[in-house]
Amino acid sequence: MFAYKALRWNVLAASNQPDQASIGVITLNRPDALNAIDVRLRVELDILLDQIRRDDRIRVVIITGEGRGFSAGGDLRSEAGPLGALDTEHDFGAFGAYADLANYFFNDLRHVVIQRVIRKLEELQAVTIAAINGPAVGIGLELATACDMRYASERARLGEVAVPAGFVPESGGARNLPKLVGIGRAMEMILTGEIIDAEEAARIGLVERVFAHDVLLAEVVKIADRIASAPYLSVRQAKALVRRYWDHNKSEEGSRAELEAVMEITRTADCREGISAFLDKRAPEYRGPSYSPREQQR
Repeated sequence: MFAYKALRWNVLAASNQPDQASIGVITLNRPDALNAIDVRLRVELDILLDQIRRDDRIRVVIITGEGRGFSAGGDLRSEAGPLGALDTEHDFGAFGAYADLANYFFNDLRHVVIQRVIRKLEELQAVTIAAINGPAVGIGLELATACDMRYASERARLGEVAVPAGFVPESGGARNLPKLVGIGRAMEMILTGEIIDAEEAARIGLVERVFAHDVLLAEVVKIADRIASAPYLSVRQAKALVRRYWDHNKSEEGSRAELEAVMEITRTADCREGISAFLDKRAPEYRGPSYSPREQQR
């Protein structure tokens, strides 16, 4: 059996069916990195979501984070090397003449996997709930917006920070956020990287409700219990109908456009500058098309 290291998976019983484990809890478990989503966590989520999809006993899935946050988004430290954003050259191993190409291949692969994770999460038949226990930014926010419902701790901070960091929303953020908060507010958050608090998130409809931090998970489990205790087929069909209308603009073409956009951007000097600036804790100096051809190359 596959051993999860970057997440935990627990299953709870519904109150009216004590012998039936029907509420699953996924805990992102990289607290030292504020649960930033590195390559291993992406792969583990991909594997676990397949496991959940095959288990008809699971009626509700809760996603939360270990420690002081939900997820800080993509792990820029693990992305820096393959993108050439570090002073030292990254080495994936003995690829010989293909060593330079390996960087491109593995960078592209991480984006393929996270997009597949989001798609599988959105397509689960079980009801999905994000229990946002702290910062949820970038891919962390996109993971939450892919869920059916979102509940936040009073300590939650939410933002779509990809663009200011030299990236682009790649995991349904450009599709889901506008449907939750409106096109203008979503555009403002995406283009400026604004971080909002839990109360503002509730006010604009990004989260359903805000709870005191210490009771967040307990309150979300109560909600999950009510859902899991309802008639099985009624819940499944109700979610399917709501999702049918929600996903009206979801398409393979849109997913490909997201993937192609982020792959193009990760080959640019501005992207490398954004990562370097983040790791150096300084303001980035973006130059867009003004880099020389030599500077554009890694």
